[in-house]
Amino acid sequence: MSLQKTRKIPTIAIVGRANVGKSTLWNRLTESKQAIVSRVAHTTRDRNYAPCLWRGRIFQVIDTGGMDVEKTVIGEGIKHQAELAIKEADLVLFVVDAQTGVVAQDLEFAKKTQKLNSHILLVANKTDRNTQLGSALSDAMWKLGLGEPTPLSAASGRGIGDMLDLVVDELKKMGKDPVDIQTDEELKIVIMGRPNVGKSSLMNAIMGEERSIVSPIAHTTREPLDTHLTWDDHRITLIDTAGMRKRARVTEKLEEEGIERNRKALSRADVAVLVVDATDDPRKQDKHLADLLKSAHRGLIVAVNKWDLVPDKTTGSTKKFEDLVRQCLPFLDWAPFVFISAKNSQRVRDILDIALKIKEERGRIIADNAMDKFLKQTISRQRPRAAKSSATPYVQSAMQIATDPPRFKLIVRGEKTALHQAWLKFLERRLREKFGFLGTPIVFDIENDTTPVRQTPGQHKRKRPIGRRAGRY
Repeated sequence: MSLQKTRKIPTIAIVGRANVGKSTLWNRLTESKQAIVSRVAHTTRDRNYAPCLWRGRIFQVIDTGGMDVEKTVIGEGIKHQAELAIKEADLVLFVVDAQTGVVAQDLEFAKKTQKLNSHILLVANKTDRNTQLGSALSDAMWKLGLGEPTPLSAASGRGIGDMLDLVVDELKKMGKDPVDIQTDEELKIVIMGRPNVGKSSLMNAIMGEERSIVSPIAHTTREPLDTHLTWDDHRITLIDTAGMRKRARVTEKLEEEGIERNRKALSRADVAVLVVDATDDPRKQDKHLADLLKSAHRGLIVAVNKWDLVPDKTTGSTKKFEDLVRQCLPFLDWAPFVFISAKNSQRVRDILDIALKIKEERGRIIADNAMDKFLKQTISRQRPRAAKSSATPYVQSAMQIATDPPRFKLIVRGEKTALHQAWLKFLERRLREKFGFLGTPIVFDIENDTTPVRQTPGQHKRKRPIGRRAGRY
């Protein structure tokens, strides 16, 4: 199997110094609010990818962090990510602030950008009715050596259409025409976990490149980052997310905003990868995060990272660790585990194969006659139990009513009859044994049938349901 980064779609990168409006422009072009917009410099750190639709065709847009960074681990990482985006892009949008004008850093970064990519459009952002491109400002922008500036306001949308027309024209001149909208389904995988469990390292290991900044500083990643790739001829989007911890410990506004975006990233994903630290006590894993994954009804893989650091491993070590996690988080009994080392790239791409299998399982459909037969067999092994009554409930039928995730409706006779959770867990285990459903939750909808059973004329005795004797199945 081979992994390829999606490159058929033309790519443009948005670059410039901090707080010139790059993320605001990226949100505008991608019609999303995925990138966090803040007055805090260097809010954006990694490269962030998303498609832009214009006149029925699409190209890819990369958001980057400000290039004016301090010489720290994170600062150098932001700069390196921006440089990678410039090299990768077919066309670069170099953004300057029309309100503050051209500063020395703009001149420095313009020269550096020209060394890395020769196809550049100059964008003068924050050009609204009160800030026009006067002759002095225009002259200063010409000194950047990037040609005539294109005025716009990313915040209001003014001038965006004209700029997009220029972008399309430039791409066509380069033989990089935007492509038609792709209609085939794309598997979306979101990577989630507590801070410093190795989520960004896992992303980098899967891609085989420095896709995200990795540092020992918690919350280096601040917002969900989409990366598009092709694996075994399947289109996949990987979504890296910021580390999540209990809300009581979240104090910074940026961190809280990033967590909210994580929730939205989870809602648009097909499969979630919960990354846990093999060197930490599995009983201390964040139950809040696990409950969030449970309620989202996404497919789920548990990736145990840093397995290479566990000392004195034996053939039973994986089973022991897995059992401890499942004891702490019992609802994970249907989620497959994969033991990896993101640092050494061990088994990291197994996650892609498992995720593709889970997506198939989420779309599995069970025919009504197969469900009828299955229900009778299950009841013959264990009678249904009521939640609040000693009477044996009568389950009239079971049918699948939805996929992604698989959802089943159980019709129970009686107005207030409720099925015991223990029996529903037994039913779920039997469903998985019989039909599979690897790595996906199964949802049951209970419907009470209150229709009275009446005898027809000439009928001496109501026929017993199949398999039911003396009030028993």
